[in-house]
Amino acid sequence: MTDTLVIYYSFTGNSKKVANYVKDKLNADILELEPQIPFSSDYDEVVAEWQNNDIKRDVEIKKVDKDLSKYKKIVLITCTWWYGISPVMKKFLKEYDLSNKDIIIASSNAGWLGHCFKDYETLLPNSNIKGELDLVFSSNEHERDKMLTSKSDIDNWIKKLN
Repeated sequence: MTDTLVIYYSFTGNSKKVANYVKDKLNADILELEPQIPFSSDYDEVVAEWQNNDIKRDVEIKKVDKDLSKYKKIVLITCTWWYGISPVMKKFLKEYDLSNKDIIIASSNAGWLGHCFKDYETLLPNSNIKGELDLVFSSNEHERDKMLTSKSDIDNWIKKLN
């Protein structure tokens, strides 16, 4: 059994790719966070509803099917929504206690990280955040799934968890 869990939310699939890479590198378990009611696949609808995404605004999420107490090390990966972490990750961090866990955090974006790391710190006051990673993907409309952050940067970030 592993003592490491990768927890992620991915709207476009970019965070999911990185989460699976990290899971494989660490031989970790993985947990995908999901909203109770899926967001629209129409980007403009999502923008209209979530553009003013502040840390107090909630979305309901599906129940977590992992016993978080079994894990000592946690990897958190989510996408950036209007300069902050996704509402799905925010809700998870408000509802589930990760106190006294070693944690590394990442937020995927197209070059606009905003206050994501501050959001994580605010929502993880009793956790040991050991490393942050700005996961940058292309902002070119036809290459949005092209990761600009190198795999060696990801590997170095992963090492901070040990």
